[in-house]
Amino acid sequence: MIEIKYRTRVFIDRKTKRVTIRVRWSNYETSFTLDCKADPMKWDGNLQRPMPGTLHKFDRQNYSAKVICNIIDEGLDMIKVAFTKCGIDSIVPSKEILKTMVREKQPENEPVKVKKTLSELYEEYQESKRDDRNLMKTSCYKFMQIWNHLIECHPRITLEDLTKDKLLKLKSWYIDKGYSNATIANQFKYLKSFFIWLQSEGYELQPGVFAYKPNLTVVSKTVTFLKYNELMAFYNYEFDDDDKNLELVRDMFCFMAFTSLRYSDLENLKKANVFDDHIEVCTKKTHDKLSIPLTIHAKEIINKYKSQDYKNGKMFRVYANQKINELLKRAAKKVGLDREVVLIHYQGNTRVEEVKKFYEVIGCHDARRTFVCCSLAFGIPPTVVMSCTGHSTYNAMKPYIEVADETQKTELAKWDKAEKQNDIKNDIAKKLEGVDEATLIKVLELLKSA
Repeated sequence: MIEIKYRTRVFIDRKTKRVTIRVRWSNYETSFTLDCKADPMKWDGNLQRPMPGTLHKFDRQNYSAKVICNIIDEGLDMIKVAFTKCGIDSIVPSKEILKTMVREKQPENEPVKVKKTLSELYEEYQESKRDDRNLMKTSCYKFMQIWNHLIECHPRITLEDLTKDKLLKLKSWYIDKGYSNATIANQFKYLKSFFIWLQSEGYELQPGVFAYKPNLTVVSKTVTFLKYNELMAFYNYEFDDDDKNLELVRDMFCFMAFTSLRYSDLENLKKANVFDDHIEVCTKKTHDKLSIPLTIHAKEIINKYKSQDYKNGKMFRVYANQKINELLKRAAKKVGLDREVVLIHYQGNTRVEEVKKFYEVIGCHDARRTFVCCSLAFGIPPTVVMSCTGHSTYNAMKPYIEVADETQKTELAKWDKAEKQNDIKNDIAKKLEGVDEATLIKVLELLKSA
């Protein structure tokens, strides 16, 4: 047995951008190309590793720093094992022998394949989604939540173990935990995007996995919103001095209801975005540039807070989403927004109906729905509403639309109006039968002057 001294250096190949390990021992030198690429601008030459937390993008391939480090470590381990084995056999390996032992007789131009765990693949997928779509914290949390659910259901799952049966058990796990069918379907929708990414990266899925659908009964979500009289009662309510927090969240809700803004856009609204008769925003979720006219009530809210000096020139002081929703429920209860709302959903094959007071379910997004529904109730064309909300198609706006009672009454009243007009015409015609022309002219003149 002999001790073979060797040195390694990890670097990025200038032409291919692939991570490479150079090995020197005795009178020999050779290099091993690893199965990953790295951005030279995100590489720490002293550590011979990618900078922590960086993502390295190349066409349709993405490598997180953690994944690259794992591949490097496994490559170095393979080289160490080869030298250890040669040392036991008292052999100083030649370049060809070492390459054969490390690469297991792979062609010289083929990179060393290092197997990635499903966890590493999912982390890489998350990094790519976060970078490509600039996801908000809530969406990043959603991706992590789905992974945690999968691991809780199947603790030791691997890519090879990811079968249709595993997905069936995951569906049953969700149902047993009390999740609604709509939530389960949404979770599998996110999981499907991971499968699409795996295939785009060249990974093979087990038969039936990609095409799997949970096939659960899902009913349309009850769209909750404030009717116009409820909105104005909420807006005009005078809170006590001890309820300033409730007054603030009420004002923020009403401003969103008067302008169609999402919570994320209200949070980012700056004084520079506000003009005399409109606001201009670039939405955080869809990156649409919108010009939204200001109603009288929206202007009143702006005037109420414009003298305040908030951080980064923001127009309002906006609480965290969770806190504002909690305070909204308290404010709505105090105002008496206690109209009953029937919520229907399925858990597996079980139909569940819940009757709740409106103040129990109100949230930030109800303001945006309120804008849509009240606007339609006033007879504002959907195209005009869409120009304020940023929806590109009518179908994209449909989830927010719940035809309000006022809309139904307004539209159906046209039948009564038309009938009454017809009756009046017939009645006048009967009464004016036999009347001479000069008298008719005088009647018309009197009606015009009335």
